[in-house]
Amino acid sequence: MGWDITKVASSLTEAEERFEKQRRLFGLFAGPLALILCVMVPLLPDVAPVGMKTLGIFLWTVLWWICEVIPIPVTSFLAMSGLVFFGIQPVGEAFSRWADPINIFLLGAMIIGHSTAVHGLTNRIAYTMVASPLVGGRPWRVLLLIGLGTAAMSSVMSHVVTTMIFLSIATGLAVTFKFEKDSKYAQALFLSIAWGSNLGIATPVGTPPNLIARNFVEQLGYRIGFLEWIYVVFPVFAVSMVAMFLVIKFVIKPEMPNWEGSTEFLQQQRDSLGPMKRGEKIAAFVFLTAMFLWMLPDLVPLSIDLVNGAGTGAKHALSIWLKSHLDWSVSAIIMATSLFLIPLDKEKGTYAMSWDNAVKGIEWGTLALIAGALAIGTAIASPKVGLGAFKQTAIKSLSGDGQSNFLFVVIVVAFTIIVGSFISNIAIMGMVGALVLGAAPTATFNPIALMVAVGMAASFDFALPIGTPPSAMVFASGYVKIGTMFKSGAILSLIGIAIVSTLGYYMVNWAIPWPLVAQ
Repeated sequence: MGWDITKVASSLTEAEERFEKQRRLFGLFAGPLALILCVMVPLLPDVAPVGMKTLGIFLWTVLWWICEVIPIPVTSFLAMSGLVFFGIQPVGEAFSRWADPINIFLLGAMIIGHSTAVHGLTNRIAYTMVASPLVGGRPWRVLLLIGLGTAAMSSVMSHVVTTMIFLSIATGLAVTFKFEKDSKYAQALFLSIAWGSNLGIATPVGTPPNLIARNFVEQLGYRIGFLEWIYVVFPVFAVSMVAMFLVIKFVIKPEMPNWEGSTEFLQQQRDSLGPMKRGEKIAAFVFLTAMFLWMLPDLVPLSIDLVNGAGTGAKHALSIWLKSHLDWSVSAIIMATSLFLIPLDKEKGTYAMSWDNAVKGIEWGTLALIAGALAIGTAIASPKVGLGAFKQTAIKSLSGDGQSNFLFVVIVVAFTIIVGSFISNIAIMGMVGALVLGAAPTATFNPIALMVAVGMAASFDFALPIGTPPSAMVFASGYVKIGTMFKSGAILSLIGIAIVSTLGYYMVNWAIPWPLVAQ
């Protein structure tokens, strides 16, 4: 959701803190100035006056996202208001993205995910993983499992919650075994949490940029299913995890401490939780049922294909009904609602979830930021505002035909990752996704493949604590030096550019050819 300097101020040098203040002061004036210039300068080719206003609001929003003049979610609300104030969209259309299916889904998913934390299920899972005989408290295996565990868990639930859970485990290890805060092993351990959480791209629900990418793809006329996303993205996820551990091993080069009694400590932490309580069982049941319902619209056509032959599943009446009536957002709300209906203690009249508890797990800033990103993205991509032809001509001149498309894909992915290191990954997804969406009608590249690639790339901002909450939270722990984070994170980001530009883009391009009418 963006970075709050007050949360990490104690970790900044005087020069770094001064830079942050100057950055915000610059953005305060640069944002409105960008809008004024867009309105006053001569029109761009094929751009109507209303298009220049839209471009101005787009630039203002992006500058304030980058410089964080005010909290990023507040900037998103201001952007939606600007679309109405300057006559670009009616009020109902401008604010309708607040109730977009993405936000409705996230609202339900956040409540479901929060229930697993409230009832202690997430702590049980985490400690069980780390204390397992497979790991045995061995330092390098702990690194591997915490990195893999955070990546897997953040693929199906909030990466903020995931980071908090594993930070508590890592902090417990650090205190128990008296880590030096500048030790390379401590830095590697905590960075594996940040990077693993950021790499929760294996499912479409793993990160907000994934959901925004899927929304933009739907506007291109194609619906990416839950299992289909896993199928095309998992290779990138797997290769990226390997790259992450290689960077840890050969760039950070952590020394392996001698942990006598570490297994006993972890087992004690796990055993102290006692047997699974009713709340944990309810949270687990609801979570697993929600996962099943999210996959059901994809599982049914596959099952029908196996029985009746390939190509019959998608046309079956049951498949059509499920896709039109059991959207992810609907399943998420149904299962979240069930938590308020399942009794936790009948005698006391308590339930698995109360509203007071639920609101603590809802990341309202994320919902606001997504709403703003989608509103601005839709406006900037709309041909009605007069920007469509200009963007199409500009991007077409960059992409060209044939092999030049590869260079264009690399440029877009690199821009997303590099700029995403300085601003929220949701903001960069909304910005770049809007440009890809606007260029799609005359694209020589595959806009669906590029949109998914941009969605993945938006999660590859590893170098600075600014881009994502996991990075900021880990940096604020005090166990990671900014120099280590920047050097190793920048190398991992560069590797990510290569992975996403090749494996990521071309895997989707192979699975979902463009144009769609050619299928």
